[in-house]
Amino acid sequence: MNVKIKNKIAWYKGYEKLIMMGLLIIAIIIPFFVSGYLRILIQRDLVFIPAIFGVYILYSLLREVHFAQSIFIGLGSYITAFLAGKYFITNELLILLPLGLAISILFAIVIGTFIMKRTGFYFAVMGIAVTMVFWSIIYKTREITGGSDGISNIRNPSIFMVQLNDQALYYIVLMISIGMILLMRRIFNSPFSLQLRAIKGDLDKAASIGIPVKKLQRVAFVIAGAYAGVAGILLAFTYNYVSPEVFNWEYGAEFIEAAILGGVNYFIGPIVGASVFIILEFLVSTWFPYLWEIIIGLIVAIIVVTLGDEGITGAVRKLSIKLYPKKSIERTYKDGK
Repeated sequence: MNVKIKNKIAWYKGYEKLIMMGLLIIAIIIPFFVSGYLRILIQRDLVFIPAIFGVYILYSLLREVHFAQSIFIGLGSYITAFLAGKYFITNELLILLPLGLAISILFAIVIGTFIMKRTGFYFAVMGIAVTMVFWSIIYKTREITGGSDGISNIRNPSIFMVQLNDQALYYIVLMISIGMILLMRRIFNSPFSLQLRAIKGDLDKAASIGIPVKKLQRVAFVIAGAYAGVAGILLAFTYNYVSPEVFNWEYGAEFIEAAILGGVNYFIGPIVGASVFIILEFLVSTWFPYLWEIIIGLIVAIIVVTLGDEGITGAVRKLSIKLYPKKSIERTYKDGK
């Protein structure tokens, strides 16, 4: 009996390292050619990546749409705003990062215990509901949080009491973002991710073979929250300002849109998605300042309808296969060979 195996070499796997190295080189050298707003825009891209990976791990491994990511962005941002801005207790990054991370993890454990009791549509709706609670609290406690005005005058961070200038902060953000990407890659190549994929495939079967379903779901939620918390800290330092809008579920939806743009079937999807979303937002808001939200929404909708989970990364992969058909290998094996 002949067994015919079609093995199309995955463009994504074959060129993943090359693409990531290319993006890394661009990220390293680009501050020497741009400054001001453009540098902040690129820095925002780097900050977005960890937050998008938080959305990505829940959707890619569990097929859960995570709107509550903005809660942890907001927590990290406001912790930084209080300590390095309004009350100026400290702007030491080596203190703020562990502190913000610990608080984000604590809140993720508490929130995840309840929100992960439901899956699918109900999980998404519960995420939106919880973000609305946090947004209302921050918005209405004006004496503490500044209300709709937010908190400004957040000083740049220091490391070992050495104040960082804007360019030094950019490279610190770059290093942290790279570290979190590598850590997420390790998570995706671990037995933990295989167990989550089993849960996604069939929750009841996964439970029947001894996989602690609820526990692992909560762990995935905590990882997503931790990534967003770190992103929130870096976001506050990037803009030297925070507002209640970082708690808005619509803000969390931007990370979902970016993940979809990049392609949730590919590990580099969040990286590609973050870059494309930031560039798209900048261009459309510049050309169409009063319609940019509508236009971006339509673009994302079209990509979802036409490309689905593949996103831009998948579209480029398919195009490369058509342009270079030799990359598609078809082999015929015989039994015993």
